[in-house]
Amino acid sequence: MSAENQNQHRYVHALNELDDVNIRRIRPLIPPQILMEDLPLTEAAAATIIRGRKAAADIISGSDDRLLVVVGPCSIHHPAAALEYADSLKAYADTASEDLCIVMR
Repeated sequence: MSAENQNQHRYVHALNELDDVNIRRIRPLIPPQILMEDLPLTEAAAATIIRGRKAAADIISGSDDRLLVVVGPCSIHHPAAALEYADSLKAYADTASEDLCIVMR
């Protein structure tokens, strides 16, 4: 095997060692339409989303002088913990709403 082929082989082997080393299994995602049918959006949830989007747009456009703060987990692995975090964040967001618009991603 030539030196160039050996280098290429080592490179490919190194990439394989890095690829998905922390993934135990892969499950296909539910198509969005099925998810929306199984878990329809409530009117209260829709109103929350609309208010949050409007507040963010107003801050970005400068018509609201509050600071927009986007926080939260990058992903949710433990739904119960995420709900607890969301409750705590909401309580704080309510107390700081004069100066901050806190949005959980």
